[in-house]
Amino acid sequence: MITLYERTDCPFCWKVRLALTELGLEYEIVATRLGEKHPELIRLSPTGTVPVLVDADTVIWESAVILEYLDGRYSPGALFPGDAAEQARIRLLHAYSDKIVGSCLRELVFEKRSKPESEWDEAIIQASERKWRDCQSRMERDLGENPFFGGHFCAADCALAARFGVAEAYGAGVTAEFPRLQRWYATLIERPSWKSAYPSSFIRSK
Repeated sequence: MITLYERTDCPFCWKVRLALTELGLEYEIVATRLGEKHPELIRLSPTGTVPVLVDADTVIWESAVILEYLDGRYSPGALFPGDAAEQARIRLLHAYSDKIVGSCLRELVFEKRSKPESEWDEAIIQASERKWRDCQSRMERDLGENPFFGGHFCAADCALAARFGVAEAYGAGVTAEFPRLQRWYATLIERPSWKSAYPSSFIRSK
């Protein structure tokens, strides 16, 4: 049985759950909470952070590598379809989600989840929203007329789906000026994997 150490609203964990569900793999979850180190994480991961996937003797503590492993081990080509060039494109989109999209949304999410609404710094939120709009503009071009970023649902969709889901949960959903992204997201949230992998809760300020 595959074991996933995770935090439910973490987008890196969310994309792994999406991948596991899309591939039809059974797994069990070991839940963690923000700021609390599960003792096994210290033993299994040099970073001590989630997600960590354990599959028999294989331990993987980097989310992008987890998706590569699941694809290669259980369903070659499902998450990384196409020839070498197309696979590279999917990996770059995946990296863009992790490194750029996540960075654009970070300040907005941190501001809204750590403070009551009356204390939000609107300047920080608006700056993050501008960066988020720029990301959406790029993603609109990258998606083109395709239903998914890899032609069919792929690793890039797993990663971006989680980021867009977090954005929506904190009040920054897909902007109306990007109809292709809106169509993609509407199709995405109807997939069984979305409903299965959706976080059980999001962090809210008290």
